[in-house]
This record gives sequence, C-alpha cells and structure tokens, in this order.
Amino acid sequence: MAETQTRPVRVVPSGKIYRQLFDAEVQLVNTLEKTKSDLKTMELKTASIPLVREGRTSMGESLLTDRQIEWIESMPNDHQTENPVLLKRGKEEQKAAATEPVSVVAAREVRGLADSVEAEKTGSDIIERIAESRRLRHEAAVEDLHQDLTVIANDLEPRITGAGDTLIQQLQENDKDIEKMLARIGDDDDLRDYSLDELNELWSLIGTQSISRREWIVELDKTLDGFECQRLQRIRDVLKSYAKNIEKIAFFMPPDVQRLISKEGQVINQTILNNRRAYADLFTRLMKTDVERDKNHHRIWETRVSDWKRLNTDVAIDKFTLFMQSEEVKNPPRIGFLLEDLKAEQMIFNNTRLDLLDSLRDMKPPGSTKTAVYQWNKQLTTACQHLEQLHIKYLGKLHKEYERVCQDCLDQVDKYREELLEAGVSNEEKVQEVIEENFLPQVGNQQRIFENTLETIDKSLEQLAEHHGQQLRSLFKFAQGAAHLWDVHEIGLAKKERELQERLEDCRHDHDNQNQDMEANLDIIMDRLRQESSEETLEDRLQKALLMLDKIKSSYERFHKDQMRIVRDYPDMVKEELQRYDMSVCMFYEVDRLHPTERLHQIEQEMSEEAKARGKKNHKKKTPRGVTPVADLALPPESRVSSSKSVTSYPGDSSFSQSPVPTAVKEVLATNKGTTFYVLTIAGEHGISEEDSGKGPDTTFITESGVEPEAVVKYSTNVLIPHELFGELRRVMRMEFLNHLEAWSVEAVERANNVVAAKIEELNSELDLRLHLHGPRSKRAELDIHHVRAAELVLHQERVSRHSKGINGALNDVKSRFVEMQHEHNRLAEKFRDEIDALEEVFVNASKSATLVALSNQVSTKVETHMDVIRTSLRQFRQYLDDTLQMLRESNARFIKSFKLFSDGGNFSPEEVDSYKKKLEKLAIKIDSAEGFVMADLEGMEARRLEQALDIANKFEDRFKHHLFDLTFIEKLTRWLTNTQVKVKTEVAESNGQAQRLMHHLNVLEKRVDACEKPNLDKEQITPLQLLESLKAIFQAFDDRSKYVNCLRQPAILLDSPTKKSGLPFQSAKVAFSGDDKPQTQQTAQGTTALTTLVTLTTLKSAKPQIEDSAVSLIKNILTSQKMKVKMTGDGDTLGDVPLTPGVGRPPGTQSTIQAEDAKSRSLGRALQVKAVQDKERMKPRKISQTMDSGNPRRIASGVQRNKNTNLKFDQKYYIFGEKPERETHFLALIRRILQDALDGLLTTADLYYRQKGLRPPTRPHAIHESFEQCADVVVAKLQSYFVQADEYHNQCLQEFREQLERLEILNGRVPPLVIREILDKHLTISKTSLYEVSEDFTNNLARWDKERSEHKTLLRPTLGHPHNRNQLQSLCDSEETRKKDYMIGVETNSQNLKESAKNLGTDFVQELASASEKLLLMFDSLLTVDEVEIGRVDPKRLKTSALMRRKKAGLPLEDNEYIPLIKRGSRQWVGVPVDQLTGKNRPAKPQLSAAITTGKTTLAHQALVDSRDQVYKEYLTAFDKNLAEIDQQRDEQLTAESRWLESWQKSVQKVKDLY
Repeated sequence: MAETQTRPVRVVPSGKIYRQLFDAEVQLVNTLEKTKSDLKTMELKTASIPLVREGRTSMGESLLTDRQIEWIESMPNDHQTENPVLLKRGKEEQKAAATEPVSVVAAREVRGLADSVEAEKTGSDIIERIAESRRLRHEAAVEDLHQDLTVIANDLEPRITGAGDTLIQQLQENDKDIEKMLARIGDDDDLRDYSLDELNELWSLIGTQSISRREWIVELDKTLDGFECQRLQRIRDVLKSYAKNIEKIAFFMPPDVQRLISKEGQVINQTILNNRRAYADLFTRLMKTDVERDKNHHRIWETRVSDWKRLNTDVAIDKFTLFMQSEEVKNPPRIGFLLEDLKAEQMIFNNTRLDLLDSLRDMKPPGSTKTAVYQWNKQLTTACQHLEQLHIKYLGKLHKEYERVCQDCLDQVDKYREELLEAGVSNEEKVQEVIEENFLPQVGNQQRIFENTLETIDKSLEQLAEHHGQQLRSLFKFAQGAAHLWDVHEIGLAKKERELQERLEDCRHDHDNQNQDMEANLDIIMDRLRQESSEETLEDRLQKALLMLDKIKSSYERFHKDQMRIVRDYPDMVKEELQRYDMSVCMFYEVDRLHPTERLHQIEQEMSEEAKARGKKNHKKKTPRGVTPVADLALPPESRVSSSKSVTSYPGDSSFSQSPVPTAVKEVLATNKGTTFYVLTIAGEHGISEEDSGKGPDTTFITESGVEPEAVVKYSTNVLIPHELFGELRRVMRMEFLNHLEAWSVEAVERANNVVAAKIEELNSELDLRLHLHGPRSKRAELDIHHVRAAELVLHQERVSRHSKGINGALNDVKSRFVEMQHEHNRLAEKFRDEIDALEEVFVNASKSATLVALSNQVSTKVETHMDVIRTSLRQFRQYLDDTLQMLRESNARFIKSFKLFSDGGNFSPEEVDSYKKKLEKLAIKIDSAEGFVMADLEGMEARRLEQALDIANKFEDRFKHHLFDLTFIEKLTRWLTNTQVKVKTEVAESNGQAQRLMHHLNVLEKRVDACEKPNLDKEQITPLQLLESLKAIFQAFDDRSKYVNCLRQPAILLDSPTKKSGLPFQSAKVAFSGDDKPQTQQTAQGTTALTTLVTLTTLKSAKPQIEDSAVSLIKNILTSQKMKVKMTGDGDTLGDVPLTPGVGRPPGTQSTIQAEDAKSRSLGRALQVKAVQDKERMKPRKISQTMDSGNPRRIASGVQRNKNTNLKFDQKYYIFGEKPERETHFLALIRRILQDALDGLLTTADLYYRQKGLRPPTRPHAIHESFEQCADVVVAKLQSYFVQADEYHNQCLQEFREQLERLEILNGRVPPLVIREILDKHLTISKTSLYEVSEDFTNNLARWDKERSEHKTLLRPTLGHPHNRNQLQSLCDSEETRKKDYMIGVETNSQNLKESAKNLGTDFVQELASASEKLLLMFDSLLTVDEVEIGRVDPKRLKTSALMRRKKAGLPLEDNEYIPLIKRGSRQWVGVPVDQLTGKNRPAKPQLSAAITTGKTTLAHQALVDSRDQVYKEYLTAFDKNLAEIDQQRDEQLTAESRWLESWQKSVQKVKDLY
C-alpha cells in the first residue's frame, strides 16, 4: 500500500476514456480485417502456378540443407545422425517455454492503467448513427448485387439463342448436300461405272459431313459451356467485390457477411447446375439424332454396293465361259509335238535293247558265267527301265501339259478371283462360292477329258511292257541255265583240285606231328647241354644230340615218297569231272550223241551186264550213264563220232523207255569238229520248244490288252521286239556250247597233266631244301653250345674281381674332394671382406638415392651372392656325394641282380651265385662307413659361413643412413616436378591431336565438297547424301573441341564464384576490349597480383607443324627450368635447378625459373615494372615472418602448424590453385588439377622431410633449404610459372579454333546446294521414267490400233459395194467405228494419266524438298559458329603511320579489334515452299506455302540452303510446265491424225458404195 500511494496519479479528462477504447478497438478491427483480406487475396492467387525464378548460383541445388540431406541418406534408427524433425520440435518447445503467457502480458498492461479516470463528457449517440449509416449502405450494396447479377443474365441469353439458331441452319444445309451425294448412285447404269474405291470415297465424303455435323454439335456444347464459365467467372468477381464492400460497411459481422454471400452463391450454383444439365441433355439428343441419320444413310449406301457387286459378278462369269470354249483349251498344240518326240526316242532305246539281245550270240564258255548272264540281264533290264522311264517321262510331260492347260484355266479363275477381290465386288467367301458354282465345274469337265486320254496311253504301253518282260525273263532263265552248267563244271574242277590239296595237307600234317616230337626231344637234349657245369657231362650230351639228328633226316625222305603217290592220281579225277559235264550239257539242250534206237539197245546190254555182276563183291567201277569213257575222251572228236557205242544215255532216259510214245529225232546237229548230236522231240523246262509261227506277239498283245489296234500302233510300234528273235538266240547258244564242249575235253586233260608235272618238281625241290638245311646242325651244336658254355665259366670269375677294385677307388675320390672344398670356402670369405670395404668410398660420394639404395642392395646382394656361392658349393658337394654313393650302391645291387640262374634267363648256376654274393655284401658295408664320416663334417658348415658374412655387412651399413635420407628427398622433389611436366605435355599433346583431327576433318570435307561439285575419276566417289551424313561426325568433333577448350560464351560469373575465391585467373572472359590498355588484375588470397602477359600470335591457316606448335614452346619453357643443375662429385645430378627464394643465398652461376621468366618479360614494357613492384610488396611480409620464425626450430621445420584453418593441411597462402580439387574436364581445369596434385605432393613430401630431419644440418646444404617455408615458396613459384605458360597456350588454341570454325561454316555453305541439286536430278529422272511407264500400255495399244486400221484398209475392197455384200461392209464399218472409239478414249485417258502422274510426281517433289529443307535447317542449327565462342586475347593489328593519322583525323579509334561476322546472326524464320503451284494451268494467284521453319541461328549454310531450294523449285516448275505442254501437244497431234483418217475412211466407203 505504501508503494501504491507514493506512485504519481495520471488524471484522464472526462469523456476521453471510452473514445480511446473505441478508437483502439476500431484500429484493432481494421488491422484484423486487413490481415484477413490479404490472406484471402493470397488464397485467390494460388489458383495459378506461382512463378519461381531460380538464380544461377542456386540452380541445380537441392531445396534441403546439408544436414537434412545427410539425415535422409542415413540408415533408419541411426541415433548418431541429427534428426531435423526432433530438432525443430525441441526448438519450438524451448521457444514456447521462453514466451510469456497472454494472461501475464494482459495483467501487466492492466497494472499500467490509471487508478482513477474522470470523464469530460457524460453521453454521445455516435454509435447509433454509425449503425444506421451502415444499415443503409448495406441494403444498397445488396440491391446493387442483385442488379449486377440480372445484368449478367441479360447479357448472356441472346448469345446462347444465337448459337442454337446457327447450328440449326448448318444442319439443314448439310442434309441437302448429303441427299445430292446419294442421288449419284441411284441408277444401275451409273452404278456400274463406279469402282469400289469411288463408292468408299463417296461414303467417306458422307462420313466427312457427319464429322462436320458432330463438330458443330460439340462446338455448340463448348460454346454453351464457355458462356456458363463466363457467367460463373463474372458472378464470382461480383460476389468477391460485393463481399469486400459489405465487410467494409461492417453492418454485419464478417461471419454473417460470409453466410449471406454463401446463400446467394448456393442459389446461383443451383441455377448454373440446372443450365448445365439442360445443355448436356441437348448435346445428348443432338448426337443421338445424328447417329440415327448416319445409320439410315449407311443402309442406303450398303444396298447400292450390293447391287454393284452383283452386276460385276455376272460380267466375270460370261468372260470365263468364252475362255473355256477356246481352241487352246480344247486341243493344246504342244501335245502333238510331245508325241512325235516320244516316237523318236522310243526308236533309240529299242535299238539299244535289240543290240543287247544280239550280244547273246557270242555267249559261250568260259565267258558264259552266271555273273556275265546277270550282267547282261541287268543291262537289258536297265534298257527296259529306261524305256519305261521314257514312257513315264513323256506321260509326265503330257500330264504336265494338260495340267498346264488346266492351270491356265485355274489362273484365269484366280485372275477373275483377284479382279473381283481387288475391285471389291465380293469378299473371300462370296467369291469362292461363285467360283465353285460357275467356274470350277467347267474346269473339272475339261480335266476329266485329259485324264481319260492319259489313262488310255498308259494302259497300252504297260501291257506291251509286261508281254516283253515275260519273253525276256524266259530267255534269261535259258541263258542262266546254260551258265549254270559251266559254273557247276568249274566248281567241280575246283573241288577236285581242292581234294588234291587236302590229301597233300593231311600227309604233311602227319609228317609234321612226328617231326615235332623228334625236334622237342632234340631241344631237351640241347638245353641240358647248355646248363652243364663240367666237361665230362658236356661230351655225353653232345653224342645224344647227334643221334637224334640222324632220325630226323630219315623222316624227311619217307614224307617225300607219300606226296609223290598222291599227286599222280590227279588226272583221273579231272577225267571223271569232264564226263559229268558232258552228260549235263546233253541233258540241258536235249541232245544225244546216239540215235534213240541205238540208245535203247545199249541200255538193254548195260542192264544185262549189271545183273551178271551183282553177285560179285569186288568189281570194277562202271562208267556212269551219259558219260564218255576216259579212253574215248582222249581220242580226237572224229574217232568218237564213228563209234556209236561209246556214249551212254543220261539218267532221264528211263522216262523214254517207260513212255508209251516212242521218241523221234527232230534235228541232227554237227559241230565244227564234225561230231553229230541228235535233237529229241520232247523239250525240257527251259529248252527250245515248238513255236507257233502263225501266232505273233502283235495278235497276242492286241487280244489281251483290249485296246484298239490303232491306239497300239500309235504308241507302241517303235518298241516291239520280233518274236522269232528269241528262238534264234536259243539255237545259237546251243551250238556254241556244243562246239566248246568238244574243244574243252582235250584242253582240260592237258591242264591236269601239266599240274602233276609242276607238283612233282615242287616236291623234289622241297626235299632238297630240307636236307640242305639239316646238314650243318650237328656242327653248330658242337661249336655254339658246347664251346660257349665252357668260356662262360671263366668270364664270371673275372667280372667279380673288376667290380671290387672300382668301388674302393670311388670312395677314395670322395674323401679327397671334401678336403679341397674346405680350402675354397676360406678363400671366398677373405675375398668378400675386401669387396665390402671397397664400397665405402663410392657410398660417401654418391649423388642419387638410387645409387645409395643400389649400393645398399649391392651389399645385401653381395652377402647373398657370397652365401649363394657357399650354398652352391655345399649343394654341389652334397649332390656329388649322394650321386656317388647312390651310384656305388646301385652298381653293387645291379651286379648282385645280374647273377641270374638259367631258370630266370641268365647263365649262372646256383653254386656260382652263392659264392659271389658274399663278396659283394662286404663292399656295401664299406660304403656306409665312408658316408657317415663325410656327413658329420658337413653339418653346421653353412650356418657358420652365413654368420661370418652378416657380421661384415652389418658393420658397413651403420655408416650411411643420413646420406640416403637427404638424397631420397632431393630425388622425390625432382621426380614430382618431372612428372608434372610430363602430365602437362600430355595434355598439350592431346589438345594438339584434337586440333589436327579438326584440320583433317576440314581438309577431307573440302576435298569431298570439291569432288561433289566437280566430279572426276581421280577424286573420291561420294554422293551429296553421303557427304551430308559425314557432317554429323564433324559437328560432334567440333563440339567436343569446344568443351575441351571451354570457350563457349556463358553469362558473367558472380564475384563470389569459386574461381574468384581460389585466386586463379578469371575464366569468364578471356579478353576485355576497352579504350585503355591497362592489364587485367587477379585477386589472390594474399593480395592483388598483376599478371599480364602480352603475346603476339600468328594466325594459323593449317595444322601447326611440330617446330611451330605452341606446345613446343611450352615444352621448351618447362625444360628451361631443368637446365641449371649443380654438378657434384660422382656420376649423378642434384636438385640444383630448384629456385631459391629471395633473401636466401644461391650458388654462383645459378638462376631461378621465376627470375629467368622476369628477365625474359622485361622487354615487354610497363607490365614488367608493375609485376616487379608487386613482387617486392608481396615479399616484404614474408621476410618479417621468416625473421620472427627463425628462433623457433619447430616452426622452421614445418609449415603445417602455422595453418589457422583446421581443414587445410598447409598455410592458405600456398593454395594458389584453389583449396578444393578441380572437378571439371576442360584443358585449363585439367592443368589446374595436375598442378594442385603436384603442389600437394611436393608440400607433403617437404613437410614430411623437415619433420623427420629435426635439428640436424642437411648432408647436402647446397641442394636442400634450411626451412620448410623457403622450400614451399620455391615450389609454388615453379608451379605458377607452369600455369602461366599453359594459359598462353590455351589462348593460342582458342584463336586457332575460331579460324577452324569460320572455315567449317564456309565449307558447310557449299554442301546444301549439292544435296538440293541431287534431289532435283533424282525427281527429274523419276519423272521421265514414270511418264514412260504410264504411256507404255498406250503405246502398245496404239500399235494395235494402227495394225487394225491397216487391216481395215486392206479389207475395204471394191466388191464390198455390191448389195449382196452389204452386211460385210457394214460389219467392217462397225469394226472401224469400234476402233475409232477405243482410239479416242485411249488418247484422252493417256493424256489424263500423264497429267495426273506429273502432278503426283510434282507433289512428291515438293514434299521431299520441304522435308529435306526442314531437316537440313534444323541440322545446321547444331553447327557451332565462331560467334558462340569467346574471342580470347588478341593482339591489336599493326597499322601504318599514315593509316593511324587518318583514323585520328576522322575521330575513329586507333585500334581495330572488332570482329565482323560472316553473316547477320540471330534467330530467323524461313518461309516455306509453294505447295499448290504444280497443278497445271489453273494456279492460284496467291500461292500456298508449306510451314515456315524457325531456326535459332543464321549461318551461311542456312542461307545457301534456302537460296538453292528456291532455285531448284523454279527449275522443276519450268520442267513441269514443259511436260504438260508436250502432253497437250502430243494429244492434239494424235486427235488431228485420227480425224484425217476418219475423213479419208468415210470418203473411201462412199466411193465403194457409189460403184454399184
């Protein structure tokens, strides 16, 4: 309370407190309403898509922050990654906790009010007046709202009514047009002239009208919908406007105002929905009505199409019937030709078959074998098969010919089918039905006629072949039987010979068995003789062997006598086989050597003799019946003929004797030697039977075949075989066999006697050979066995003695060699010590780490070499020892094994083996004792020698550690710089390669363009289209070059770009052309450095040669930095070329690269002075820092600790190429990345060295700096000089690339005329060819009409004028009238077709010309031009003094460096090609052009393309007009000639009529 009373009292005037509250409330309400209105306005704006402009710096960046991206890319439930949602929630909770509640704020405001308030005025009616004013304004606003809505409705109603009236009028006019279209096909005559395409085209026109009607309906629906949308938009605007006004009036609260506006909106929405529902219903009804109308029209059209199909089908049926009645179908002309060819070839094959039959006349033994008969039959069968194949062939040809005729008929059917289908008369099923009902029956009838004819020919030839086959088979069986006789006889002779051989073999087998037993006994005796061990037993065994040899000799002589007896029986066996063969031949041919009466008398005598001899046990073997006695066979044939009793009958004679019919002689045969044979009357199965001479093969064939004689003669006359030929062949073969039988009987006996003589001589020779081989066997047994065994016993004792002496000598050699090896090892150890001591002087004077490392490795190598020698010596000795002892043991074991008994294949007896083994086992024990002695001394010898060598090497290596460390550092720096130079040279070489490839592309392009413009055989053969295709690769090469050089024009880079921050040269603008000649400045992290280089470039007109290339100058500058090196003692170079920083002493005669370049650029003028001043300013703070850091050895050792930025390894001043790695891939970026890597590697190497070196002085102070800072400054300056040279080379490449671009644009300007000209030539050629093809049919018809006219002229004879020939004259006149009509129609049709073809070709030309122009224009848009490339740094042109004075007087700038483009650049719209001018005479006055083409560039190629396109179009238009004129001229000439002929014809006809 005390505090409350002491507070000062503020008195409020009376009546002011409520006014203030009211005003405050009003202000608060106004602020609230303004905020709400702003929010509503913003909500209304959201209906459209907001336009967001993204800056270039933020383009391509994500909307999320780095922490949010990190959280999105992290794994789920990763508690280590920060969650931005949880972070935001935590911050909101912290903010809410720090915010004061509203109640606290309100309480504080209440406490700030006055304790007591006094009112100045007691009352006021301001509130009532305000409320009344608001009510009146509110009512007026509501009334205005209703009035505006009424105005909107009255404005839209007339427009809706007008749209409906317009639609009704359009539909009525369209109905009339459709009725006119359908009236065209109302008549059948008119309908027949239409094609299906024309009918479909008519329906397409009707359908087009339907589409138009529906488009009108849809357009009406869209119009009404648009009206409603306008109504809705206007009402929306009105409601928004009045809602704002009513809220401003504030008669109602804002929620009440919203409810009022909402009620009005609901009423309006309901009205609009009703309107839209009515529009939708109207649209549905109109579309439904239009669909029904389309169905009615389509039904009418389909009915007329069906009528059209029926009429065309009837026409096709009539044409096919006339074709089937033609003569070419009834009687094909090629059938007669085929029958004549058949007869000629039948005669040839039949003659071949007759020749084969005649060959049987020469068939007689020994050639008459079954093989020969089968071969003859095979040839005959082949000839018959050839004849049958000939018949089959010609039947096939006849069949094919008939099939061809039928196929022609079917082709006609297919032709009419295709015509009906192509014309669209019927579908596939309907056409098939018409063909099956009307076409195929006619073809089937004709086909049946052809098949009957072929069947008749086939049957006649088949029956004739079967008849001949039976006769030939009978003849073959006859020949086969005769051949069988001779084959059986040959087999019998072979059996007799085999029987002789078998008897000889049996005799030989018995002898061999006996001889084998005696030889086995002899072998046993000889084997025992071989194994005896004393002289007495050897002599006894020798006598037994000689006795056995005598027994074997006597067995050979008995064997020879037995074989001679068997051989002398062979001639009797042959004579027996000859008697059997004679009987078989007589029986087969049914002949006999005796008359049948004599044969019966002989049989009776033989039967009585057999009865007498039955009781006798031993009698002589009688000769078989039918076999001639041996004595008679030996006689000549003449003597055998005279003896009638010498031949008996064959076994079948019993049938004659038992037959009741007596046999008779049909024919008597006489052979060449006079022998008589009687032919019997009864024939065998395949003998020579009686022939019915009156019945020939022709009559049999005719009666059996059932075919007409004329048909047989027609097809088979030339293939008949005479029937008499078969009998004649049988008789000839019989006579040949009988003649051969007489000669063969004598020849066979002579051959048997010759065989006996040869065998006897062979057996005598065999006996002589056996006795000759058996004679020396006794002497060999004594010398080869008895004496050899005696010598072996002496030899065995001598071998054992020599073996013992050899083993003792080898063991002595091993012991002496071991002693020599120990002396050699001692000598090698002394030599190794001397070599290690000699390396110390070389190590101290070495100038390269590789030398030191090599020396260190050399020490290790020498140790290894020394030990390798020791190991090799020990290994060799061990190997020698093992090999020697192993050899001795193996030799001893082999010698023991060599004692083989006779049972094992050796020549030792068991007693000898036991005595020799005991001696050799004593030698094996001696070998083992020698090995143990030597191996005891070898153990541990290698370890002792290795310990001795390592002791010498370790003492030497402790003396050279620091030399190797410092020299390694020097070489690392040198290697980094060398690698950097190589990488820079590599990029320069890559850039030069790209430039040379571009120049090659340009040269090739220029040659190809010249080859297309002026073609020649010596030039490349290439078409303009191929030339155009090659441009794509050239454009791509230039695009790649522009990306590599990074010379495309880009928007200016912001000042805070990474390039600006990194301190590198600013790359956004290569050269800034301004009025003054101040050099450009570059901002670095340490200060401002003026880096100005004035370079004078020579314009390159072609690829730079190697000696003039800027890459060569860059390489020379890089190599200059390596020339100055300090030579030291030794054979290597040091880092003498590393430049030293100012203030640090250098050896005399050395100069840094930076100073060399400064001296070189001092001649350039003022730029050098600016650079020198700034270099001095830059070096001042560095000296101070060096002075401050000189007392701190740790800071001298390394520059890492002075880095304030923890993200960088070194001080920021060293990062002159940027702190982050370069990511781009163009030339300068690659150079910068190379220099960044080199800088990082050099600084890291230096830092590591100075850290490890510590406080010790360097071993080579003339080549290594004392501190890290000095070394780093020199490295940075060196790399910066590399970048300056690379930048100058980049500028030269840019100027060269600009010149190449200009040349490319000029060459591209010559390509479009060639391509467009090729299109013109192609279409002119196509036009000529097409017009010729179109008029080809007309030309053929024209020749036919001229021929008909000549025929009519010839047929118009004077006799036709007689009244009796009136019909002929009238027919001739009608034919001429028909020809004239066809001629006139053909001329008109040809003229029309030629014009239509020319128009179509013109349309194709225009389309291709426009399309090709558009493609080429868009293609040349991708051409890189020189204006899209940065200009770079260009030296000002040097002008003469007079020219400079004139420029100064004229007020012009003294420097003229402005670039003048080849053509006016920028986007341009190119007009199209006229598309409606190639239509003939009626051309529109204002041509219609194709679509205009807009290109983003304007180059010489664009302009050349458009100019050539327009020129080519004019040339084609001229050619088109010329073609049309020629077509009209040709038509007029043809019509004039026809009118003249018509006049002449009419006069001639009238003259003929006037004659009578």
